[in-house]
Parts: sequence; structure tokens; C-alpha cells
Amino acid sequence: MIAAKTVRLIRRLAGTAAVVAVVVVLVVIYLRSEGKGTGALAPVTRSSASRTASSEHGASSTGGTGGAGSDSCAPPRVCGTQGGGASGSSSSPGSSTTATYTGTAVETPYGPVQVEVAEEGAKIVDVKALQLPTEHALSQEISERVAPMLRSEVLEAQSAEINVVSGATFTSEGYASSLQAALHKRG
Repeated sequence: MIAAKTVRLIRRLAGTAAVVAVVVVLVVIYLRSEGKGTGALAPVTRSSASRTASSEHGASSTGGTGGAGSDSCAPPRVCGTQGGGASGSSSSPGSSTTATYTGTAVETPYGPVQVEVAEEGAKIVDVKALQLPTEHALSQEISERVAPMLRSEVLEAQSAEINVVSGATFTSEGYASSLQAALHKRG
């Protein structure tokens, strides 16, 4: 027969193990929802390019981007007027002109996101990521994986209304915001 003291010890250890298991599961779910998980990255449809990713933290949307030094808006937010304006260049004699526009740098919790868009006529022909989160190894890995996905989304949509990539929500939102700022510069 097992002593009462031993039974209490076993119950206490079992209870502690159950709590630890629940905490581990919750941490994994949280990290994956913040783009830190190692799960597959897949596009998730979103309704508008101007929406911010603040809903992930329970904050209310600011309805757009903040100005320089604006700490009241939720991430991603546009920080200052970084980035250049528009520049036009001809690709060859007799062909249409390609104009490039640089979006503002959008600060996300994992680092800045900034894009440059190239247009010929009214068609987006290329999008280049000038800045993506790379401060941490995982952020760099995610950025390298999602950059081609986001570029394809833009070329297909021909606008900043692109799908968010699951596992890289903040980067996707920052990409769309910077792209929208670049497209506003075309006049």
C-alpha cells in the first residue's frame, strides 16, 4: 500500500506537469500567431490594404498611418518621411517609360519594411523590398521566405490590396503600407 504522503507528492507532480504542458502549448500558439513559429507560411486573404495589424494585440485600428514620432498608432506605423520620391527612367528608345517610387519605411515590431515599386504606364512591373526585418535570425528567415510571395501578390493584384502571409502578418502589413505610400507618390 502506498503511503498518503507519497500519493500527495504524486498528485502535486502530476498537477505541475499538466500546468507546464498547458503553458508550453499556449506559448507555441502565441509564437506562431506572431510570426515566430516554424509552421508553413501561407497567404491569408485580407479585406483592405489600409488596415493595420493592431487587432493581434487587441488595440484599435488607427485608420491609417502615423506621422513622424507618432507613438499612439499601433504597429505597423509609418516612421517619418524616410525613402525617396519618384524617379523616371527610360528603358530604351521607343519604349514606354519606367517610373520608380519608393515607399516610406514602416516600422513593425520585428524591424522596418520598405519597398520600391516600378511602373510602366499604369502597370506595376516590379516591386523590390528595400528593407525587411532581419535583426534576428528567425526574422531574416521569414523575410527571405515571404518577400517573393508578397512580390507575386502585388504583381497579380496590381495594387497594395494584397493577401497577408500567415506567419508574417506584421511584415505583410508593413509591405502593403509601404507599397501604398509609394503608389500615392505617382501623383
